[in-house]
Amino acid sequence: MRLFRRKKRSNASVPTIPTNYPYGLCVKTESGHFLMREKIRLRVPTIRVLDSWHFNVVNSSDSAIKHIPLAGKVGFRDGTLIKNIADSRIYLVTQSKRRHVTSPDVFDKYGLRWDDVVTVSEDEANLHIEGEVLN
Repeated sequence: MRLFRRKKRSNASVPTIPTNYPYGLCVKTESGHFLMREKIRLRVPTIRVLDSWHFNVVNSSDSAIKHIPLAGKVGFRDGTLIKNIADSRIYLVTQSKRRHVTSPDVFDKYGLRWDDVVTVSEDEANLHIEGEVLN
């Protein structure tokens, strides 16, 4: 999987007053990354999850978003191949579910690439409920 470098931005324009960021924007604060949704925000729990989305990240502050309720966590982007390091199973994330890839033939069938598999922790894999086996 190709990882993208996010541009560093100056802290000079970081908002500190309550700011209602647009839906779909990812903000970075002192306490982490958050995906903004309609009247809520979702924590982006790890850099691997963040990299799967290819977000344009903007700097903000905890004080600028504390008025927006935290409603959970975001998982990997649909289409991401993940390998759970705890059990070595490979999954394709689709419809926010992890679908176990049971055979190398599945890679050929769907045109998937082994180089795109991201090794993740069990906690990261469990951000998604288990879906139907992919075969």
